[in-house]
Amino acid sequence: MSKQLGIDFLRNRGRAPDGKVPVMEHFNGLSRETVKHLTGRDPLAEPEALNDIYQQLGRALDVDLNWGGGFPDDQWEPHDWDDGETVKTNRQGHPVVQWGIFHVVAQEDGRHFLDIPLPETVDDALALDPFALFPRSTEDYYGEFSRQYQRMLTSAGDVAYPIPHHYTTCFHWALAIFGFELLCEVGMEEDDFHDLISRFADISTRITTAWSQVEGLEGFILHDDLAMTAGTIFEPDWYRRHIIPQYPKIFAPLKARNIPIIFTSDGNCSVLVDDIFAAGADGFNIEYLVDMGDICRQHPDKIIIGNINNANIAAGPKAAIETEVTQCFEDARDCPGFVINVGGGLTHQIPIPRLEQYLAVRKKRCYAN
Repeated sequence: MSKQLGIDFLRNRGRAPDGKVPVMEHFNGLSRETVKHLTGRDPLAEPEALNDIYQQLGRALDVDLNWGGGFPDDQWEPHDWDDGETVKTNRQGHPVVQWGIFHVVAQEDGRHFLDIPLPETVDDALALDPFALFPRSTEDYYGEFSRQYQRMLTSAGDVAYPIPHHYTTCFHWALAIFGFELLCEVGMEEDDFHDLISRFADISTRITTAWSQVEGLEGFILHDDLAMTAGTIFEPDWYRRHIIPQYPKIFAPLKARNIPIIFTSDGNCSVLVDDIFAAGADGFNIEYLVDMGDICRQHPDKIIIGNINNANIAAGPKAAIETEVTQCFEDARDCPGFVINVGGGLTHQIPIPRLEQYLAVRKKRCYAN
């Protein structure tokens, strides 16, 4: 566990020859019982000590990098899920579902921006004005992000380096506003969709410009869910016409400051990996659906993060834990930019004995090089 190890890794685009393989985990979703087991403290009984408890948890998990907005602190909203409720209402009045002792907003068909009314027709969707929906200037974003980054650094202490992220890089704007079904219809109006998504990409460029100006930034995650389990939502050339061409302008402010860009996508986006690297990404955070061995062979100079299957850790055959972790390390043997990570995060569905088995196998392999 070391924040400095994480920073050095990002600066060097890889680990030292005999160094520990870095660990990046999104662990805020672990259950209350797991937190108590690993730290000896109950986060719901000590809400004033939430950040201290989660720093202690980060040490127990031996993390070096964190993605997810920093460690929980007093601005987070914990819940007691032991009461049996499966849906609660958050401070903003939205229905939420469990994520550890915290929550995620209950999504409507993939929608995240629930405050934006769902357009009734394809024409209504194409008529949206991104600049009216998201009017803040680069200067406004810079002030917000500077404060956010300092809070993230404080929350993680010396445990790990928290990598900031932008969730709706390009394609995900449309998914988050329209939902899956309407997106599929809107995307078929290719000329008008291209114009619309270009304007959303301009909003993302304001955001990456602002983040690039934040002092002390060591790396950045750009997230765009391009695919599902079976593959891309649209055929690959559709992305090459409408989405991939937007990435260079979004990436440019960070590239100009030599800040490594780590791209993240759920699903099996294998057919687009080469395109995303060609657009300027320095790394890729992949799920188990993307072949780790193949991506490491094709791009040995990149940061490759992944690709343990959360479902196997939580409920697969017990023997699969050691097999999968071992295979992941073998696939990445010749990739100095490899970072071990469980796709989808460490969640409350993972039983304590299975988590401990994963941690034991991971530790053995991380320190074996």
